[in-house]
Amino acid sequence: MITATNKNYVIEPMEQETQTAGGIFIKGSDETQLARVLSAGPDISVPIDIGATIILNWQQAIPVKLNGNKVYIVPHDFVLGVVNGS
Repeated sequence: MITATNKNYVIEPMEQETQTAGGIFIKGSDETQLARVLSAGPDISVPIDIGATIILNWQQAIPVKLNGNKVYIVPHDFVLGVVNGS
C-alpha cells in the first residue's frame, strides 16, 4: 500500500462504461473520470474520505505500479469533485 504525502491523494480508477442508444457499451476514455480514494495526505485542509468516489482530471495523475497493482497519485487541487453518496 502507498500512503499519500503532503497535499496528495492515492487513488484507483473506477471502470466506466457508456451505453449508446443502440445498446452498445463503450468503456470511458474521457480525460475526466471517476476514481476511488485509497489514501489522503496529512496536509490537506479538508480531506476527502477514504473510499469516496471523486471526479478528476487524469492528465495530472501520476501512475505508480506496485506489486502488480496500478494506482495513481494526484494533487488535491486537481480533484474536481466528490460524488455524493459514495
